[in-house]
Amino acid sequence: MEINVKREVEKAIGGLFFMIINTAIWTLIAEYYLENKDNKMLGLLIGAVILVFLFFYVRFTKFQKTILDTAVESKTPEEEKKDKRFLWIFGLEGLGIFLAKNILININHNELFIPFFALIVGLHFFPLGKLFQRKFDYYMGIWTSTVAIIGLYMIIEKVTTVNFANAIVSICCAISTICYGVKMIVSGQKAIQNK
Repeated sequence: MEINVKREVEKAIGGLFFMIINTAIWTLIAEYYLENKDNKMLGLLIGAVILVFLFFYVRFTKFQKTILDTAVESKTPEEEKKDKRFLWIFGLEGLGIFLAKNILININHNELFIPFFALIVGLHFFPLGKLFQRKFDYYMGIWTSTVAIIGLYMIIEKVTTVNFANAIVSICCAISTICYGVKMIVSGQKAIQNK
């Protein structure tokens, strides 16, 4: 029982760590493109959310230390295979972002990078959803990919300024990471209560 609780808390800690970093990144990108038109209100608001995430990250980490290592944990072959596939997906995502940036620079369309970045991030949720059998990943993939496509449309069709379109895409991606962070908090809390 404690091993399962420990694994669930570890998953929540790892997921929350990624969501803290990604939420901060998307918020910084949004603030850059907003050019202080929001008087840094977005940064302050999402900064408060990040502080809540940090609180739970510390809480889960402290709780994890209280769980006794009663048995040596070893991953099953299936878990090891999933870990390798996860690393492949993550690596391909990074490669895709790198290639997109270089291609867009070489064809003089760097203004499209943020929506392409978001699209690659959105698309990576689909294989993750299949790999870990999580419906939530599909929802995040649909949301993020849709936002990215709308951002591409807004920039290509000149519906609004490039900066505003990139800010909107970044804000929507931050919303995505916030939703995922909340999911990590809920699953971590459930694991703690089940101990």
